[in-house]
Amino acid sequence: MSGRSSSVPAARASRPAASARAVIAARAPEAAARATAKTVALGEAEAASVASIAAALPDPASLTPGTLVVVPGALQAERARGPLALGRTLARSVLSVLGRPQTVTRARRCSALVARGYVDVGAAEDELRADLAWGYAPPAPPHEEATPDDVP
Repeated sequence: MSGRSSSVPAARASRPAASARAVIAARAPEAAARATAKTVALGEAEAASVASIAAALPDPASLTPGTLVVVPGALQAERARGPLALGRTLARSVLSVLGRPQTVTRARRCSALVARGYVDVGAAEDELRADLAWGYAPPAPPHEEATPDDVP
């Protein structure tokens, strides 16, 4: 090697910024609100895609405006007669034996809620660290009354 010094500076340990804090974008609805909410537990078949999750959700028009709908991240346990029954994959079977919970991503659940027509959609962990996604049935459209200008 040559006797010249390198132009690359020596590595320094990085320090976190003094003002760096965790910012929580959403908070799960209160336990009292969740107690009266419509909860939709998904099975493995319903969690396969955004479309299948959306199909499992109730029609928001059939709910009272402002009704809270909660979709937990953990899959509902399905009783299977074998490790590959009901379309269960080998990977999911191995993960369940190892004790890893089967979950649905927040993005999938929230996308399905938006696609179905729910408003104020969000996702977060509750106080018991359960992963929840939620949305509210939209408010009723305002009633339009005919004005004298609208009458022919």
